[in-house]
Amino acid sequence: MGTRSRAALIGLGVFFVGVAALARFYAYPTLAVAPADQIAHTVSAGPDATIFSVADLKEKKGVELEARRTVRGDVAAADKISKALNRKVVVFDTAVVTDDSKNYQFPDDASLTGLMPLSFVQERVVLDAHTGEAVRWNPSGDDNSGEYIATTLEKADRLKPDPKSALFKGHEGLVLKFPFGTEKKTYQFWDTTLRKAFPITYKETTKLDGLKVYVFEQDIPKQEVPLAKPLEVPGSLVDQLGQDSVEVQRTYKNTRTLWVEPVTGAIIKGREQQLATIAYDGEDKLTATKVTIAYDDATVKKNVKGAVENGHDEGGYQSKATQLHLIGFWVPLLSLILGLLLLGFVAVRSGLPGRPDGGAGD
Repeated sequence: MGTRSRAALIGLGVFFVGVAALARFYAYPTLAVAPADQIAHTVSAGPDATIFSVADLKEKKGVELEARRTVRGDVAAADKISKALNRKVVVFDTAVVTDDSKNYQFPDDASLTGLMPLSFVQERVVLDAHTGEAVRWNPSGDDNSGEYIATTLEKADRLKPDPKSALFKGHEGLVLKFPFGTEKKTYQFWDTTLRKAFPITYKETTKLDGLKVYVFEQDIPKQEVPLAKPLEVPGSLVDQLGQDSVEVQRTYKNTRTLWVEPVTGAIIKGREQQLATIAYDGEDKLTATKVTIAYDDATVKKNVKGAVENGHDEGGYQSKATQLHLIGFWVPLLSLILGLLLLGFVAVRSGLPGRPDGGAGD
């Protein structure tokens, strides 16, 4: 092998090894981040639910519940907080509206309380852009970029994190997604109702619409829900006929199942088996909510295949996972193998006995 051929092969070998390192240690970490401008909508259906009707003061069975979640990224807040913390974070404003009517819309007049949804919660969360874990951010003064949780549309009702509060100490664990490169293990996942994280454990690997997903399950045992003020109901509802009103407790338990695309950490499907009760003196008296509610088929399909909603691309995690896996695994692996083969070939050829003419002429 001549000097020029040897140099060319060495150059190519070093180039491919460099491509492998660049793809794995620069391109992949750059791409494996949650998009700060993400917009997402999910719809969950809960057929044959039981709820407690405040208007009728009685349980209603066979109710069709629908929960609509909107997630919207705040790019300006993400940039600001990332610089302040010297780490890459994303900021998402979320809203979940649950009602017994489809496509529920808030009334223009907020004073029409009878037209408000059965359940409503707003949250602002700050997440690590790589792992999806909650990041505490609670600035003081007039800075409104911090995390909060609220059950009304009024800004004055937003709960800010307070380590001493029984209502909201701050977000913790995973909230909206799993880490890039999700592992088959137990994580901590946020529960909005109880406002704290509980273990969620890998159960199995399966497929949704042809997409490989990890199934995680979270069992939240029955416990009282922290309330901002005492909950009172007419005594007759809890067998206290001689009292106009009595103070009761609200209990809650849930089994949450999540189907997660492991390369991106995106939640493709979610299902909750909720049971909330109204208890008096430690004994359940009424069913507040009993429902199995899960992403509808259209939401799952969108998350897998992708779709345009309100002018924005949403979902499409099958193709996103393929691209990210290519950059993070196949490109580095194949480039490294090719580079090492070229360098090895040069080393072997250089070690062979030279030709009678000294090997010149290439």
